[in-house]
Amino acid sequence: GAIPNIYKVLVELSKVRTPAVVEQVEIAPPAQAKFQIQTRRLVSYLQDQIIHQIILDSHGEVAARICSILKLQGYMESDAIANSAMVPAKDTREVLHRLYRDDLIDLLNLNQGKQHNPSSMIFLWGFSRPRCLRKISDNVCTAMCNIRLRRQHEAEVGNHWMERAKDDSTDENENEVDKLLYNKFCTGLERLDNAQVQLDETLMALKDY
Repeated sequence: GAIPNIYKVLVELSKVRTPAVVEQVEIAPPAQAKFQIQTRRLVSYLQDQIIHQIILDSHGEVAARICSILKLQGYMESDAIANSAMVPAKDTREVLHRLYRDDLIDLLNLNQGKQHNPSSMIFLWGFSRPRCLRKISDNVCTAMCNIRLRRQHEAEVGNHWMERAKDDSTDENENEVDKLLYNKFCTGLERLDNAQVQLDETLMALKDY
């Protein structure tokens, strides 16, 4: 029947750990067993995937790999990061400074002696999930604002196309050139609208849960 099949599926889902999906909170026969959806863990996993993808898209594969290493290992020196990421030390330092400049990772300066001597200082790089989440959320908000302004500008520039489309007595595509320009205008607005929806969904996943 349906209940044993659903129970079997839920039990299998409760064994999944990356990410945790379902937790069995009360062990009992199939009809009485209770399960709980791991909403917070699923959202946290989704947020981590979004963070990773945005860093990958904006800073490249090496930067995304370095952030993953710092997230797992904690604070590390640049040479240790280079070894773990299998990237030359010089390239690693450049990526680290770029990520730090964009406020995506942390830097700790530890002085080994009593005197303030740069040569005796240890520089440790780290990944702070709350800080990175906050910064990426801010970046998404900025991108949303820019897209809205861009759409407003495009709508103002192409206002005559919309006016002609509303006028039943006028054919907005009087010739092939008009048709191409009108289709290009509509396609541009559609792309901006789709980007706006995607950013809105991304921000909802990052901040609303």
